[in-house]
Amino acid sequence: MLTMQNLTVTYPDGTVAVDGLDLTVADGERVALIGANGAGKTSLLLALVGVLPHTGTVTVDGVTLDKHTLGEIRARVGVVFQNPDDQLFMPTIGEDVAFGPRNHGLPEDQVARRVTDALAQLGIGHLRERTALKLSGGEKRMAALATVLAMAPAALLLDEPTAFLDPRARRTLIRALAPLVPARLVATHDLPFAVDTCPRCVLLREGRVFADGASRTLLYDEALMEACGVEAIGILESGGK
Repeated sequence: MLTMQNLTVTYPDGTVAVDGLDLTVADGERVALIGANGAGKTSLLLALVGVLPHTGTVTVDGVTLDKHTLGEIRARVGVVFQNPDDQLFMPTIGEDVAFGPRNHGLPEDQVARRVTDALAQLGIGHLRERTALKLSGGEKRMAALATVLAMAPAALLLDEPTAFLDPRARRTLIRALAPLVPARLVATHDLPFAVDTCPRCVLLREGRVFADGASRTLLYDEALMEACGVEAIGILESGGK
């Protein structure tokens, strides 16, 4: 279980990106974070793994995030960044996927097994000896996801996972995510993707929870979405008419 209590993120210039937020994501739950640019979605994800300093509490499976538990939290919570190039920096994809387990001191036989399993789970074993420099956007996205799955996380945080993807790569990603067990918190502007992959959504406005409920209800509510600064799915499908 992933729990946030009174979570606040304030940037050095005084901007409050996340403002006293309370939120719980249960084991195995899939939750979309929806909001306009600047609503606090990415800041929230980064605070959950200690990339951004915060006040309030973050707890994962009973472990509270602080300077002493940072390594343990990052082993339990995997982040897939918006730009996969931020996660792919080794000479080959296989080495990228091995980096996390190896950095956590796992024996080499376990590292190798985790790499094989993560690549196989996503159907990208053929990319093992490839360099990220030669991959498509969709292949990079899947490889970045594999680097996280190799850590066997309890929760996945995905920041704009469909960014830069063509329709085919987007469908491939949806199919790959469907059977994954970890809890999932997904920051996205892709509302149809949110409906297809996350039964629950949380609307953010100015760093606070504005609404929390079923994706198939909230994301079609034009008045609610307008108040949140985002166009509802019905408006998107009609071309804004």
